[in-house]
Amino acid sequence: MSHQITVRKDGTEEFFSAGSTPVWHRLGQRTERAITSGAALRMAALDWKVEECPIHAEVDGGMQEITTHKSIVRRDTKAVLGVVGRRYKPVQNEEAFEWLDGLVGSRLAMYETAGSIRNGALVWALVRLPEELRIADTDDVVKPFILCVNSHDGSLAFRALNTAVRVVCSNTLTLALRNAGPDAIAVKHTDSIHDRLADAQEVLGLAVTEHRRFEAHMNLLAERKFRKRDFESYLDKVLGPASRQFVDGKEPDLTAARQQITANFDHELQRLKGIEHTAWSAFNAVGQYVDWERPTRGAAGRERDERRFASIMFGQGAELKRKAWSTALEMSGVR
Repeated sequence: MSHQITVRKDGTEEFFSAGSTPVWHRLGQRTERAITSGAALRMAALDWKVEECPIHAEVDGGMQEITTHKSIVRRDTKAVLGVVGRRYKPVQNEEAFEWLDGLVGSRLAMYETAGSIRNGALVWALVRLPEELRIADTDDVVKPFILCVNSHDGSLAFRALNTAVRVVCSNTLTLALRNAGPDAIAVKHTDSIHDRLADAQEVLGLAVTEHRRFEAHMNLLAERKFRKRDFESYLDKVLGPASRQFVDGKEPDLTAARQQITANFDHELQRLKGIEHTAWSAFNAVGQYVDWERPTRGAAGRERDERRFASIMFGQGAELKRKAWSTALEMSGVR
């Protein structure tokens, strides 16, 4: 099976981690914190460039250029990362992340991790903001982050979005990339993308405000009590309805996911004083399942770790948590 995190022919992984978050500490190079985007790119082995190359088709024995599309190719490996439209403008790795240097240099943020997946088709950098978010009058603390993602295969616009990690269990609270809402910045790969990237830092000055909004929502969820019926309704909306019919006097079989999330809802991590049996603990029961318990394919532990990381940050895991979050807000009366 192929790796999710890019591995070069010499065995170098395109991934570095300078933080202590267990979700990803087993992957890539463990290093001291990077102080510039250039250092982060070198540590993550992302100091390579892409180039545009024409595409040709064989027509009547000759080669004809396809002018409506072009390919994006890594210069170092010559790997074709994707086929894109003619208006697509590639953004180099250094361009995608260098605007973060103002935040990091001013100690307003610190690089936590950076890397690539799918041979470099998608690259990211994660920076941690210095403040903490907290459920009022509890020990439940969340650390805020900014996740910046760029693709070289046309699958995703450059995107920067707010995310967070719950300290008590290290669950990541990443919203899904493809459906990110007002807490995200998306810039399409067009002629104006470089100008928009210059504006992105100013727009991300709203990150602290957005995280405070997230903190307010955390507290609203912690105030919404979930009885058994409420929790079952919540799972129906997040996972799909479960059978309520008894067969031969026996309770219906539940999916493994539903069983595990139900067990998580009563786990000590979700029964901290001030959050027990609330919409907030229900959401985190789903997050605990996605980050640590959801079955992941892979022949070895490291391959499973890589696939799990990709799912949590960019795939189905992030999508499931976004659905769990929006459902918890809806059931708490937040529109």
